[in-house]
Amino acid sequence: MNGRTLIFIRLFFFSVIFFSTLTFYSQDTKVGTNLAGIVDWSPEFVFKDIFKSARTWTSYNADGGGPWDTQVDIPLREDGYPLQIPYDNGVNPPQAVKALILWDLQYGYPTGDYTLKLKGTGTVKLSFGASGTYQAPGTYTFTPNGTLGIAVELLSSDVNDPVHGIEIIMPGFEDNYESNPFHPEFLDFIADFKVLRYMDFMRTNNSPVVSWNDRTPLNYYTQAVRSGIAYEYMVDIANTAQKDIWVCVPHQATDAYITQLATFLHQNLNSGLKVYIEYSNEVWNGIFAQHQYAADQGSALGYSGQNWERAWKYYAKRSADIFYLFEQVYGQNSNNLVKVIASQASNNWISNYILTRFEEASYNPNGVTADVLAIAPYFGGEVGDNIGNEGLIESITVNEILNRLDASMETAKGWINEQKAVASAHGLELAAYEGGQHLVAYNYLNNETLTQKLTDANRHARMENIYCEYLNYWYDNVPNGLFANFSSISAFTKWGSWGIKEYTGQPDEDAPKYLAFKNCVFNANILPIGLNKFDVNVTNENDVSLVWQTASEVNNRGFYVERSSDGQEFEYIGFVEGNDNSNEIINYKFNDYDLFSGIYYYRLKQIDFNDTYKYSEIRSATIKNPESVILFVPNPAQSYTKLYVDIKEKMYVDVQIIDMTGRLKEKIKLNLNTGKQGVKINLDNYEKGVYIVKVTLNNTTYINKLIVNAL
Repeated sequence: MNGRTLIFIRLFFFSVIFFSTLTFYSQDTKVGTNLAGIVDWSPEFVFKDIFKSARTWTSYNADGGGPWDTQVDIPLREDGYPLQIPYDNGVNPPQAVKALILWDLQYGYPTGDYTLKLKGTGTVKLSFGASGTYQAPGTYTFTPNGTLGIAVELLSSDVNDPVHGIEIIMPGFEDNYESNPFHPEFLDFIADFKVLRYMDFMRTNNSPVVSWNDRTPLNYYTQAVRSGIAYEYMVDIANTAQKDIWVCVPHQATDAYITQLATFLHQNLNSGLKVYIEYSNEVWNGIFAQHQYAADQGSALGYSGQNWERAWKYYAKRSADIFYLFEQVYGQNSNNLVKVIASQASNNWISNYILTRFEEASYNPNGVTADVLAIAPYFGGEVGDNIGNEGLIESITVNEILNRLDASMETAKGWINEQKAVASAHGLELAAYEGGQHLVAYNYLNNETLTQKLTDANRHARMENIYCEYLNYWYDNVPNGLFANFSSISAFTKWGSWGIKEYTGQPDEDAPKYLAFKNCVFNANILPIGLNKFDVNVTNENDVSLVWQTASEVNNRGFYVERSSDGQEFEYIGFVEGNDNSNEIINYKFNDYDLFSGIYYYRLKQIDFNDTYKYSEIRSATIKNPESVILFVPNPAQSYTKLYVDIKEKMYVDVQIIDMTGRLKEKIKLNLNTGKQGVKINLDNYEKGVYIVKVTLNNTTYINKLIVNAL
């Protein structure tokens, strides 16, 4: 059981006392990033299991003849695997399927031994960047060449036991990819951002999602689908990294869908984390399907005006609907809910028009309020085309392009000031839902010379200073405004150089845009707070005691205690309340009980009442107790906990959860593999209290306590 003992010791002092202090690292400035979409050609490795980013199945003739893609519809199971291969529809030749991974990556991908896991009965072949034919079921290792993408071909699949559960684990993660599914370099990249915008993760633009059943299941064979990533992964990333999230509601989503989404987020996102909620993305923008949909819906409701005007009116109305439905779950004026109205950065008239409609009872009958006006103040959007129009493609230098980019920033600064005035007039904060350079020559997309010069400009060292000037202007003039960079990690192409890094693991010094965030935003967020000591010690063989001491506190809400098995990926295990404001020495203690054998890493996340948070240095402890078998995280728990069982061989495990009256609350039977296995237990129907948990394996029963703090 994870428990907490909190000890306050007040030492009044009247003389100067010298301490050897540690440092907390604080994220004060509101900085976020858009995450790139999950696709097979993305250099942003989100998952340790790379097959979760596989391209959807491509059908081809099973005999190897014919086109690369026969475009034959293959019947699939609910988890996306074919019911049978070869598939014969009586019209086309018998069909096989293939899925592509790590495809067309400019900088390649990690080499080493990859682990291939197969379930069901059938045959799988690897081709292009890897080779080999493998029988399911089974576990295998293979070594790709690190440059060519890999085709995973499903040659045969038994109709009575179809091949499924394909996993391809990147090197070094075969022992922990299930309990910690996210790539550590991805988590390291997002560590300094406070907010993650999931627009591309959710495949928001032109989304086909209408009902709750249209969302991507957690167990679907790939997450690279039109319905976007499973919401469970979105929440898991946020909980793991302790990040606020920005969610874009699909434009066709029903009221029932919106209520279920709000309920899911409220029940599963860690308490204290915020949800920024926005209706779709850029509904004001006529290039997207959501704009025409909004115009059509506005017309159906009898809204007057041009196509664009009806779209903007419906956007105001539907935003009000969504905010109201979320408030029914979160409550009015919830600190965990941020309601966003988005508009075109270059046109403050549109912003005022949408906000005025939003405030009118005919569009907002429940009178809900918004919190933020969000814009995308890109700069340099005209630079590329102007170069082409002026006939300078061959002669212009990269430095001259950067001069033009720098000069173009003045226009974006004007937009920021104009939009801030609109936001203030309506009682809202201003935020940037996207932003950054916009060096794309849309009228010269196929001119390789210009494309190369624009991408070279993005790689040039001067770009760091240009970005710093841009970011400094934003925070100097919108000091409380969130800036969400666009985008995280993505390759540079003729369609734009959006990533602040080009590939996972790129050195900081080779990424000038990232350096700008690091040196001008992240480093500006470092604030020293005195922490006199932070010690971690093993007690009672398999317990760990954490003790720390503060000399003074300002606006201190408390401390999240986080634990890791590898020193990189941390999870929340408990919270210790702070002392608000104090000039006294205060001692704190937290006990982490009943741990498995192994090395554990701990850190403190100190959070203020204004949601500013700071991380302590990392401490470690080693448990050497061979008798430790079961563990709950978190414990105490609210909406869920994870039961971890350490077993030496594959076996069935019986779990009984009993309340303090002796009544059996729940009985679970698990079929677990070897090692430390984690199973999520939903606690929504549990009352607050202490429960006895009996875990039986190999005719031996282990007993532990679970504390439930009901919401």
